[in-house]
Amino acid sequence: MALTVAVAGATGGVGRTLVEQIQHENKFSVIALTRREHVESAISDIPYVQVDYDDIAALVQQLEHHEVQTVICAIGMLGDACSEAQLNLIKAADQAHTVKRFITSEFGYMTREERKDIDPGVDWFLAAANLLKNSSLTYTRPVCGAFMDFMGAPRARSNIVPNTIAIDVFNREACIPGDGTARITMIYSYDAATLIAKLLELDEWTEFSFCDGEDTTLGQALKDAEEICGEKFNVTYLKPEDVAKGDVPTMKVLEGSGIQPDELNAYSVFGYQLYLAEGFCLPAEGRLGNKFPGFKPRTVRDFLEMTWGSHV
Repeated sequence: MALTVAVAGATGGVGRTLVEQIQHENKFSVIALTRREHVESAISDIPYVQVDYDDIAALVQQLEHHEVQTVICAIGMLGDACSEAQLNLIKAADQAHTVKRFITSEFGYMTREERKDIDPGVDWFLAAANLLKNSSLTYTRPVCGAFMDFMGAPRARSNIVPNTIAIDVFNREACIPGDGTARITMIYSYDAATLIAKLLELDEWTEFSFCDGEDTTLGQALKDAEEICGEKFNVTYLKPEDVAKGDVPTMKVLEGSGIQPDELNAYSVFGYQLYLAEGFCLPAEGRLGNKFPGFKPRTVRDFLEMTWGSHV
């Protein structure tokens, strides 16, 4: 009988991608936890379980009823209520007699105390880590770097909200922080989800699980995009001092994305500041790719060729 994994936040971009890839790997049973009573575009053959993250006792009952061994939290950390939902889920997982392991909702950069000047939400991630340290659960904090999906919008297969940030291949435009030489680790969301699905097969976990993306720069990614599209982009280079002040232009919002310009601007300021601080650059040691040598994530160029090679 296959072990059961529960994915919280399963209707969001990261959560849905994780559910799809765990199902594709076909090593574990998976259930999707969601606040919603009705789920649009549900993944076939996946049970969707409506839960109340404010009710820890009910969460314990659901986890035990479905005999869940591992919980993956993919609830987007967008505010205190989202953080509280993850903390309650950790408490429920710790109380449920079936649950042994927990994967936290991080998935982006390596959250550390010193990043508070850029990301006030660091406290949400650290609170979850501290709670897990004092629990009986085995846990890991997944770190993916930057999803390269934004360079494929709107054509790439992706569940990630299509933010137009830094390099807008569709409109052949770019806003590059600094001179574009800061280091960044980039990975396609489906490759990151595959690595996390494979992580479930390991008996032992480290505190951080680093996905094996490509170490590159935005300058190199822009060069790759221009070469594959066969034309130069309209490029603006942003002064670091302007980025530090939050004085950055807002790129074109893709039609149908549902993103408001002020939301995109706030996300851009955060992303550009973190990029210049090389916050998206992951340590070379301890990457998941070393544990799964048979799986090779796509490079930025691979992804661009896949998405735009036939659309130039």
